[in-house]
Order: sequence, then structure tokens, then C-alpha cells
Amino acid sequence: MENKSSLVETIHGIVDMKQERLAEVYFRSIPWVNKLLSDPAYIITPTFSRHFKASREDSLLAETLQTPKTIKHCLSSYLRPPTNTKWISEIRTFFTLSSGMNGGPNALHGGIIATLMDDVIGTLLTINKDEETINSGTVTGTLSVKYLRKVMTPQTVVVVAKCKEVRDRKIFMEAEVRDSEGNVLAKADSMWIKVRGVKAVL
Repeated sequence: MENKSSLVETIHGIVDMKQERLAEVYFRSIPWVNKLLSDPAYIITPTFSRHFKASREDSLLAETLQTPKTIKHCLSSYLRPPTNTKWISEIRTFFTLSSGMNGGPNALHGGIIATLMDDVIGTLLTINKDEETINSGTVTGTLSVKYLRKVMTPQTVVVVAKCKEVRDRKIFMEAEVRDSEGNVLAKADSMWIKVRGVKAVL
């Protein structure tokens, strides 16, 4: 069973890499996204929550919301850290949203908006999980969301997440959903907690 499970994860890993390459090609065909992706200060990185895991972790983003009717494409890039440090303070994740997650007419459900910001914050923390930055698991403690404008569908948006402060076991984060014009559609403040005794896993 272990060999079979390992084989399944290997196959899915190959599929995940192919999907990310296709996503980059797709997003580079969108002028405003390509401009942001071409910024040399940012580095494209895997969106880990979109990857299949045998444990069923992240299945919401990796399976349920990875369809033509929900989130068709997704791609992340992080801000290159300053010299002599590994801490990554900002990430941008691009999402192409379809109408299968609507709450109102042609408008994304508020719960999905919150989910996207929470997930991108999680991606930022995931890429920081090494011995010199975060060496434990993390979970959402609080998430306070302000809805400023409707997130219309279909459209492509970018979710930007940043780390504001690390205080002992608490990590204070913020995120915004922006459209192609840079308008802020929603924003969130979030506090995450380092979980003692839980090893960080990528």
C-alpha cells in the first residue's frame, strides 16, 4: 500500500508541475499579469495548496476548487528577500475565477473571498518554513475580513499577502484582493499561531 501511495503522489506531482507550467503560459498572455510576473524582484513559486496530497490535506484548493467552473488557473510569485536573509515578506497569487463560486449575480461568494486570502497567507508561511524562519506548523488563529467592492466573475484577480510582525508564537499577516486596475476589492488582517510539537511540512 505504501508503494502504491508513493506512486500516486509521484504521478500527481508530475501533473502538478505540468499544470503550473501551463498556468504560467496562460497568465503571461494577460498583459497586466505578465507585467507583474516580469518584475525581477519577484520569483515564481509553487502554490502548495493546489498540489495533491495523499493525506487529503488542502483538498479544497487542490481538488474541489480546481475545475473549469471554479478556479481555472492559479500562479504564485514571492518577493525576493533582502541579501543575507531568507525571510520572505510578501507573496502574490493570481487566480482566474469562474462563476461556479458565486454568491450573488456574477459576484464571488464572500466565503470564497475569505478563503482565497487565508490560503495565500498560508502559502506565504509555507515557503518560509525552514529552520531559519518558521520551523513549526502554523494554523489560522483569527481572520478579519473587510469587503470593499464586489468581486465580479469571471475575471482574474491577484491576492497579495504580507507579514506584518512575528511575536513569539503569533504571526500577524495581512492580505488584499486586487483587480486588473489595482483596485482593492477586499482585505483581511489575520493572526496565525505556531503549533508546538508539529513539524513544518511543505
